[in-house]
This record gives sequence, C-alpha cells and structure tokens, in this order.
Amino acid sequence: MNVSKTFLWQQRPMIYVVGRTFVQTILPFLKKKGSTEVPPQETFVKPPTQSLVKAYSKWTGAEKGRYKSLPPHMFCQYALSFGLDLLNKLPYPLAKIINQGVEIKVFGDVTAKKIYLKTEFVEITEENGRARVHQRMEIGNSKEDICIEVHLLTAFIIGKRVRNGKKEHQVDATPLERIATWSVDKKDGLRFGILSGDLNPLHWVNFIAKATPFKGTILHGFGMYTKTFEILQNYKNQPLKQMSVRFIRPVKLPNDHLQVMLSEKQEGNHSYKIALEDKNGHSLMVGSCEF
Repeated sequence: MNVSKTFLWQQRPMIYVVGRTFVQTILPFLKKKGSTEVPPQETFVKPPTQSLVKAYSKWTGAEKGRYKSLPPHMFCQYALSFGLDLLNKLPYPLAKIINQGVEIKVFGDVTAKKIYLKTEFVEITEENGRARVHQRMEIGNSKEDICIEVHLLTAFIIGKRVRNGKKEHQVDATPLERIATWSVDKKDGLRFGILSGDLNPLHWVNFIAKATPFKGTILHGFGMYTKTFEILQNYKNQPLKQMSVRFIRPVKLPNDHLQVMLSEKQEGNHSYKIALEDKNGHSLMVGSCEF
C-alpha cells in the first residue's frame, strides 16, 4: 500500500511533539521541571480530511463502508498529540515513555467540524523504577455530547528496576481460537507514522532502532491495536463498543502470520477475551472486547 507523504501536512501537531521530545532529550535543561499536580485540559481540534480517513481506514483493514464518521481508534491521529502535551507537564522525560495499554469505549459517532477534547490524569504512581500513569481522554461533538472515552496506560523509566521474580502479567487460562491472521512489512512503521503522525524513528529508521533493546524497527502499539480492532469487527460483522488491551511484546518489522485470538464465549460482563500472538504462539497483546 502506498501512503502519500502529503498527509504529513496534517500531522504538524504530532510532528511538533516528536521534535520537541528529541530536542528535550539532547538538551534536557529546556524541559520545565514539571509536577504530578496537573489540572485537566480541554480544546477543540479540526478532524482529519476525508482522504486521510480513507487511507488510514484502508491501512487498518476496515471494511469498505464500515464508517460514516471517524473510526474510533483514529483519535491517535487528531487527539494523541494533545494527550502527550499533558504528559509533558509531568516531571518525567517523554523519551523514556512506554505504552503499556489502551482502552476505547464507544458511545456514538464523531461528526463535528470541531472535535471536543478533554484529558486528565486519573492516577500517577511511582514504584520500582517506574512512574505509572493512567490518563483519561474524552472525545465528542461538544462538551455535552461525548462519543468516545479513551484510557491510556503508560510508564516512564525513572530508575533501575529490581527483579523480584514475580511475573508482571498473569496468564489467563481462557481458551481462545484463531479467527484471522495479518502481516506487516518493513515499511509499515513509516506508513502508519505518516497516517497517524507518530514518526518516532524507532518505527522506521533502522540504524536508530538497532541501537535500542528491540534491535530493530517495531510497529506502533496503536498500529497493533487498530488492525486487531478491525479484524474483530470484520469477523463479527458488527461494531465494537469497547476494546481494552495490555501490550506485552512489540511486533517486530517485518512480521507475518500474526494471529488474532478470540474466546468462543462471553464472560459474565458480556465481554470476550482477545489476544494477538506471533506465529510461535507468544502473546504480544492481551485484553477484552465487547460488541
């Protein structure tokens, strides 16, 4: 799939955030001290153009005609930079952020010519070399008409971590069946970067990515999320009301035969268990969804 670089003009807010993070990393004195007492902030933003929505939807695998408005997960294009602005007010460097999970709850369609955004911190904790942040974002046609609620779980590396032998992620014994597979090639990090605005070089610049613990380029966490989201909708042929995941391991690029797993039965809260696994059966992302 070819992705036009003309879309980069619409990604200026996110490109600014990525650029600012780079400058603050090499010149840390430019970042203000920050505080964990940060008030909520709200704003209005323009929606992406129809051509960008179409290209973004195609990359994620959304069925043609699925959306008459914006895909719920496309907030990562028009709203994530706003959320990162709030994170930058904390006393932690954005260059050391780890995307640990995301939840989207869908209540309606975002159709406004000016999209309302509000974001705030729900909880901030510091323990064992990590600052863990739970951030909530509300997205709507107006302050009174909230269509999407997003919960972002992130961690910042703030010190050395002590290994205590305990597994951070509990294994869920719920049986899952494979419903579909998908693949990504070496250029998909750049493609999704152009479509979402997240042009972190970790996802598309090989010599930089090789110097990281991943030893190569990896797909964005939101890229993993969006492709899995659309496969689930296509499989059930109905829209998702909610999807919550934790990121366990990254998708290294290129990667083939990534497996989307779904439980046969619903849990007591009407949700299904889901997972994304590599071709060897290793969990990359786990969570739940509700239709």
